[in-house]
Amino acid sequence: MRAGVQQARSHVDVTDPKLTGLEAMLELREEVKDFFTLQLVAFPQEGMISYSKGVELVEEALKQGADVVGGIPHCEETREMGILSIRKGVQLAEKYAKQIDFHCDETDDEQSRFLEVLAMQVKACGMGAMTTASHACAMGSYHGAYRARLMKLIRESGIHFAVCPAENLHLQGRGDDFPKRRGVAPVGELLDNGINVCFAQDSIEDPWYPLGSGNLMNVLDIGVHACQLTSPSQISGALDLVTRNAAKAVCIDQPYGFEAGKEASFVVLDAETEKEALCRHAPVLRSVRAGQVLFAAKPSVPYEAIDYLKT
Repeated sequence: MRAGVQQARSHVDVTDPKLTGLEAMLELREEVKDFFTLQLVAFPQEGMISYSKGVELVEEALKQGADVVGGIPHCEETREMGILSIRKGVQLAEKYAKQIDFHCDETDDEQSRFLEVLAMQVKACGMGAMTTASHACAMGSYHGAYRARLMKLIRESGIHFAVCPAENLHLQGRGDDFPKRRGVAPVGELLDNGINVCFAQDSIEDPWYPLGSGNLMNVLDIGVHACQLTSPSQISGALDLVTRNAAKAVCIDQPYGFEAGKEASFVVLDAETEKEALCRHAPVLRSVRAGQVLFAAKPSVPYEAIDYLKT
């Protein structure tokens, strides 16, 4: 709460015949609903096709209340199974009118190209605006000619990207000799092509990432550096990567923006400009949800107001 986060999307492993994790998260979603919106992804960690009855478990999770269809095609046992998992996932999303969020090509393998399959599938059925490709690490290793062709399909499909710079830098490139790849999707290129991209914190002290706090100002700082988004115009719009762009990616229903008549849900940072907020990892002074103050803190003391001790 101190980090100002009021909404999150969580991937829940449903490759468990008892769906124990999903049951717990559904209870938590209900418990915190007055001050926190939690979207749950029915995520087949062991593979939707490779895992026994994986498709059935994902569908059962949707019936029980999961908000989003998940998948991990690059971890299926064969490319054909990965393609089938995307097709099955999109079919389930259409059937239950759910959003889609696939871990897509989270690998250093430049031949992992499930992103094109996902983009093509959702373009064909008009579900691109409800679809997020998470990570897309292999995209950073694609040949320039292929990536240029792929950009056209991605742009036409309308899908969103969720890039997790801290986790991607931590996990990817470990098999490389020097120079090591960054393992992060080409965010600047995606943005230049008019594609919606947001930064996210994928893990907090779990088996995939030993650090993390959920503070998106830290994530934003890492992402801006890793993706070299440091021109004046990029810095001045950096907060969009963890605010407006993220809201669009998770399909927040209410009109977004700070104007009269809109829902009074917002955070106030201890900074006067976006650049200052980014440079200082500005803390949250106030978090307000539907007009209710969830958290408030005192602003820091300006440097000029400090009375230095005389020696």
